[in-house]
Amino acid sequence: LQSNPDRRPAPRDMPSDSQILATLQQAAQEVGLEVRATTPVEALRAEVRTRIRQWMHEGRAGEMDYLAAAAPLLEDPRAWKDWAQSMVLVALPYAREAGSFRGGGRVARYALGRDYHNLIGKRLERLGKRLRAAGLVDRFRACTDAAPLAEREWAIQAHTGWRGKNTLLLDPDFGPWVLLGELLVDAPLPDYRKPVRRWASCGSCTRCLDICPTGALDAAWSLDARLCLSYLTIELRGAIPHELRPALGEWVFGCDLCLEVCPFGDHAGEHDAEWGRLPALDELRLEDLLGLDEARFAAHFQGSPLRRPGRAGLARNACVALGNLGRGEAELSLALEQDPAALVRGHAAWALGRLDARAALEAAWAKEQDAEVRDEIDRALAEARGG
Repeated sequence: LQSNPDRRPAPRDMPSDSQILATLQQAAQEVGLEVRATTPVEALRAEVRTRIRQWMHEGRAGEMDYLAAAAPLLEDPRAWKDWAQSMVLVALPYAREAGSFRGGGRVARYALGRDYHNLIGKRLERLGKRLRAAGLVDRFRACTDAAPLAEREWAIQAHTGWRGKNTLLLDPDFGPWVLLGELLVDAPLPDYRKPVRRWASCGSCTRCLDICPTGALDAAWSLDARLCLSYLTIELRGAIPHELRPALGEWVFGCDLCLEVCPFGDHAGEHDAEWGRLPALDELRLEDLLGLDEARFAAHFQGSPLRRPGRAGLARNACVALGNLGRGEAELSLALEQDPAALVRGHAAWALGRLDARAALEAAWAKEQDAEVRDEIDRALAEARGG
């Protein structure tokens, strides 16, 4: 967007802060959003910048190299959008019943329906256009967590919630069951922040730390992404470490364990209608995920967050879940023999080892050309029951 200073009212005609906030809240309501805060765009606090750098330096981001590449932008949004003066922060609740594929294979609740990037992003775009039409802003940029913006830190800094011991933002009304969005604008909007509630604390509660199956939450307010089930099933592009595969249970996309036990989410309500449900979850079993080609994968998961790990990544996760559930031998055997991705074949071998399917493993070993897959087969044969 090109800047147009003539678009805004002359200084003597500028509305008051209360009028601006009223216009903003009304415009947000019209597009299906609630303004949680407005804040000046500036550098994050020094303590926050230091903590982020240290977390990355320790390697806790795993393979998420894009975070390190975007570090200067994360620390100060003006390094990304030098025209940005204010930020509008919004949040949408998404609490709903747990969900899975047909017959098992759990999916994080935020991914059961519409992609929040699209839903929140489009609403923020409409909000920006309304603010521009009202003469309050000229340039704007809608953001979700796909943008180089440390949105959780901004939400905490703007008092929209507080940091839980699971490292997530805890909303006063919805606990951890909220998705965040931001609108950067080129105008100095009034600074609007809710007062911090004195009771906004996890206190002595450690439920989230206690339930984490891999120890990814190794201390209060501390997360090692390399051990987190969400990272392993979504962001990791290679093989899931052998020692962590049993801990995945039947999770095939993300993990809600540390959210489900959080007492602040007990009264978050039900928001299933707004987000909808992906038909593929009711149509497909875990076994069916192993038979999808790229075209059918794209068709089933169009407009869904489940596209993030790609066909091979989701099939990899399905192999692990089937191995943990003790089923799917026929489909796993076919995947080991025919899947074009070595990543899938290797994890199918691991699952078949859990099922003690020695015949399928031995038959595949004789034909397999990929060294890493052959290693997986060797290991599965050695660990198979009765081996």
